[in-house]
Amino acid sequence: MSGSVILIAGESLGRGDDELGEALLLSALRSLPQAAGGPPSHLLFLNAGVKLCCEGSGCLPELRALREAGAELLCCGTCLDWFELREKLAVGRVSNMVEILGVQNAAARVIRL
Repeated sequence: MSGSVILIAGESLGRGDDELGEALLLSALRSLPQAAGGPPSHLLFLNAGVKLCCEGSGCLPELRALREAGAELLCCGTCLDWFELREKLAVGRVSNMVEILGVQNAAARVIRL
């Protein structure tokens, strides 16, 4: 596998003000298709990051655009179940830790947002 893999394990980017962090994460998702090297091969969602892929998320248009640009979106099934969101998954597909770790291991680079 070549290219970048993006790991998202929360609902915001950085520490400090959560509202600012949410805006920064949305900006990062919007910017990924234009970033050097093009869109990532995969976006991996863990822990509270899975909430971004579910009904009601403000990130759905950006995530759908990334999927249409060729990125595969993988959501941790254990995390979706923990938050009782499996039935509300709106973009991406349910995955597991074996696949998520395998994608990271095969990637040229992993970027954590």
